[in-house]
Amino acid sequence: MKGNKTASERLNAKTLDQMFVNMVEQGYECPPFVSNAILETAKSVFVQDPSNPNVMNVGQLMVLGIAVSEPAGKPLTECEIKTAVVTLDAGKEDEEIRSKYGLATLRQARLARVTHEAWDQGVTLTQEDVASKLLNCSVRTVRRDIKALAKRGVIVPTRGQQKDIGPGVSHKVETVRLFIERKTYTEIERILKHSLTAIKRYILTFSRVAYLTEKGYTTKEIAFLVQSSERLTQDYQALYRKYKEDPAYKDRLDEILALNSADRVVSKGGATN
Repeated sequence: MKGNKTASERLNAKTLDQMFVNMVEQGYECPPFVSNAILETAKSVFVQDPSNPNVMNVGQLMVLGIAVSEPAGKPLTECEIKTAVVTLDAGKEDEEIRSKYGLATLRQARLARVTHEAWDQGVTLTQEDVASKLLNCSVRTVRRDIKALAKRGVIVPTRGQQKDIGPGVSHKVETVRLFIERKTYTEIERILKHSLTAIKRYILTFSRVAYLTEKGYTTKEIAFLVQSSERLTQDYQALYRKYKEDPAYKDRLDEILALNSADRVVSKGGATN
């Protein structure tokens, strides 16, 4: 009896979720990924989850780092300490990388991911912290990995490198740039050693950012709707505007924007992410 009640409750919840999504889409003429973002935010506010107070997913953890605003060379004991949530284990995506390229490439992917996620949250991590607390390797290995990533066009934003870090250095931005320049998913995977799952997700998020930018939404609003950081959203917007000015890439950008139409069809049955 208890099992039947649980199944019934789940069915009712799905029905109510879909009803809410449909009302938002019809009332405000917004795409599914926007209505689903509003739904998830509403649930996070009005439906408390005491078992998950830090709102972290499986594979994520909270780390301590130095505020991005702190200048290089300032004694660490005098710097502002902040926290960031980073993804150490991305599950299927990491397994794809490990099985195709090996453990060293997986370590490099995690190095790039955790440092960029922290950077997006206004936090820089030292090479020592990344080596000992996250990747369980030597600092020398981290430095070697940073050089290997740089050769693939990915800058790793660790503490002390602020002067080398400009807009658009994220591996996500580099992935999208290569796609705009007509590289295939497979070619990007080979160049950057990313999983196909991650590559497709980065491009879809960029497509949503571009779509909402065209609709006149602010950077803050877009970041909220696509569940991304404002820093990454700004980088995606800058990339979109740069290539939008070049007629040679109009068809490619149109193709990327059209991904929202495909997403609309897929999303009619449920959540987009």
